[in-house]
Amino acid sequence: MRNLLRTFVACFALAAAAPAAAQYTFTQPGQQPQPVQQLQLWNNVARVNVGVSFFNSGYYNCNYWGWYGYSCGSGSFVSYIPFTVGPQIDFNLQGMNNISVGFNVFLGTATGTVYNGPAAVSVSNSVTIWEPTIDYVAKFGPPSMDTVGRFRIGGGMYIGPNSELGGAFRIGGGASFLNSNRLGIGLDLVLEGGGYNGYWIGGLQLVASPEFHF
Repeated sequence: MRNLLRTFVACFALAAAAPAAAQYTFTQPGQQPQPVQQLQLWNNVARVNVGVSFFNSGYYNCNYWGWYGYSCGSGSFVSYIPFTVGPQIDFNLQGMNNISVGFNVFLGTATGTVYNGPAAVSVSNSVTIWEPTIDYVAKFGPPSMDTVGRFRIGGGMYIGPNSELGGAFRIGGGASFLNSNRLGIGLDLVLEGGGYNGYWIGGLQLVASPEFHF
């Protein structure tokens, strides 16, 4: 009975010491074990997107012909290639699922064609558009991986000069590099399509971003 009690006490002591022993590496006899540095995993990401966007917007050319009424001819396009900058945060929900909220600022010149009677005139105007966004983001790979790909789908709202409004559907993909570190870098390509001030609009965003993982 005494031997059985001693065996039970020894097993209990080993079980209690196991978690602490797991933090140390094996060393040569007589040397002090060294603690193992545990890997820190970051599930959320804050970034600042910086890049360029390419937008096109279409409209019809309509003229008033007196008692004949209005006549609308072929469509024209407005080109808008703004510098793009804005913050964005990815909040991890569980596993690969994330919600990303952000805010883009587009700074550039819109160039298009207007008609003064039969004459076509090219015009350019400096335009700033604000775009709050919200996306679902699926990330492919655990937080311990150095490079993690991602796919996003969501929407954005356009707020332009003179309170002009619009909105767009967003879809895109990208990747985070140095993902297992506190600081990393991201690359993204995002397609957008929707309407602005009563006209359709489509665009492509190419952005790079310093990332802070937390």
